[in-house]
Amino acid sequence: MFATIGAVVFGTGLWLFLLRRYDRVEPESLKSLLGVAVIGGGASLVAAALFNEGFAGLLGVRPDFTTRAADEPLWRIAAFCLFVGFNEECCKAIAAVFATRRLGNLDEPVDAMIYAMTVALGFAAAENVIYARNYGNEVLLVRFLWPVPAHMAYAAVWGYGLARARFGASERTRARVFAPYVLAAGLLHAAANFLLIMESTYAALASLSGLVGLAYFAHHRLLQLVAESPFLEPGECPNCRNLNPPHAAKCVYCSTPIGGTELFRTCPCGKARVPARLNACPECGNVM
Repeated sequence: MFATIGAVVFGTGLWLFLLRRYDRVEPESLKSLLGVAVIGGGASLVAAALFNEGFAGLLGVRPDFTTRAADEPLWRIAAFCLFVGFNEECCKAIAAVFATRRLGNLDEPVDAMIYAMTVALGFAAAENVIYARNYGNEVLLVRFLWPVPAHMAYAAVWGYGLARARFGASERTRARVFAPYVLAAGLLHAAANFLLIMESTYAALASLSGLVGLAYFAHHRLLQLVAESPFLEPGECPNCRNLNPPHAAKCVYCSTPIGGTELFRTCPCGKARVPARLNACPECGNVM
């Protein structure tokens, strides 16, 4: 058991280290991230597992995805995959929202994706302990190379939606902005599960290709949201932190895109970064 825990902690720590490198401007504390991973990831796993077990019982399928497509009607497998995808992403998203309120400090857009993917990492880490106990420690390497980044990639989708809802929408419309991203992540999760349960080489390659695409999405959205940080001065590069002209599109020192336009805009006065949901600059009063 100690070997299992050690391997899970090492693998989880490595992924957390890689994720935290994106949090460049106002980094979240390691204590906050670990708290969100443990509380948010653990709570979401327990809730999702209970719902999965209940729905599996109603359908009469195995909840651990060991049932082959040939053993069950295709519609039953598809229905279970759909339920699991939406259920797990909804549980993780709800846990992330509540965990960050208590343990996090969501004060810049990239934090939403960082915390979302951290909750998913905690979820996957706890799940790995269960898998290692049931199937042996030899499954851990494969799981840290595929299911763990997959969970983080699905969370990147609704984490980006959380950033848009938190920083780009009014309080009464946040749920409406956030929900489609959670549903999209659930559908992607369900599709990946369905492809893998087909036990086909082509299906596995399609699932892997989808994961690569999601990783590309997560990487670029994280970089985009870092550039949207309200803690950056107008024209400040989020990568090298050198100052450029207030309305520069790229850093003249390292060519990193800067400024942000989706959630924060630089006022023509060049003195402030203004949330896109506001109509006037707080520094000069200019209507935007």
